[in-house]
Amino acid sequence: MNNFKRNKIFVIIVTYKGQRWYDKCFGSLRESTIPLQVIAVDNTPGDEDATYIKEHFPEVHLIKTSENLGFGRANNLGMRYALDNGCDYVFLLNQDAWIEPDTIMKLVEVAEKYPDFAIYSPMHMSADKQHLNFLIDDGNRNYELLSDAYTGNLKEIYTTNYVNAAAWLLPRKTLETIGGFCPLIYHYGEDDDYIHRVHYHKMSIGIIPAAHIVHDSKHRLGNSKELADRAKNDDIDTLLDINNPRSLSSMLHYFRWKRLLSWFRRDKIAYEYYSHRCDILVANKTQIDMCRTAHMIKQPNWL
Repeated sequence: MNNFKRNKIFVIIVTYKGQRWYDKCFGSLRESTIPLQVIAVDNTPGDEDATYIKEHFPEVHLIKTSENLGFGRANNLGMRYALDNGCDYVFLLNQDAWIEPDTIMKLVEVAEKYPDFAIYSPMHMSADKQHLNFLIDDGNRNYELLSDAYTGNLKEIYTTNYVNAAAWLLPRKTLETIGGFCPLIYHYGEDDDYIHRVHYHKMSIGIIPAAHIVHDSKHRLGNSKELADRAKNDDIDTLLDINNPRSLSSMLHYFRWKRLLSWFRRDKIAYEYYSHRCDILVANKTQIDMCRTAHMIKQPNWL
């Protein structure tokens, strides 16, 4: 048996009102070519989703939260459980995504050959498998990968600056060095903050072209609540970035100037918008400072 098949791999799925995907998501993990231990952290109010998972996927270790903890804090519960139970790797998977039988095997196989990465990602396919859900984040176009794909000379792994957290393979050393997701970001932007910390500690992110997942993300397009949630976290995420010297005082100064300008222009909507952004920063100042300090230290933060 190859060494990579002896690794203890935990898959963590945060669930929230996602029954339309559970059969594909959890069902695909049963077909994995290497053994997996699956953890579901259920954020859904009530017991309907938890009951469905118990009845249809009894092999899954279910952690039922008492409230909706958001994506990051819920994943942290799963990561802590995996660490306590001797994981070699954890694989974070969205509830609206599913794997191919050899997806995790290929990721671990490459991770064993190239151990200097903090995050290993598969390629994300659309639900109909006709398109890539992402190739590279805008502003971070990996021309080497594009060129090699076009000429049919793909390498096993490519370094990138960003990949979203719908499907991350994290070695144990990453959890012990970077930790979990910052609890200050409730939902959306957790992966940005995590990647900022990876870069600060001089670790790398890799994309493995031979490994694929299917991610049914199209249902999110045009969701105004999601866009609002993302925007709300932008300022905190900027200030949490320990690679970014921008201070809270300079950001507050800018927002207060914009608010004053809005007042002179009698633009009530803009005035309230910048007032709200100021309020968020002031309310979270202490926690932002605490998180930045913690993130500079190699330790299992938030786990």
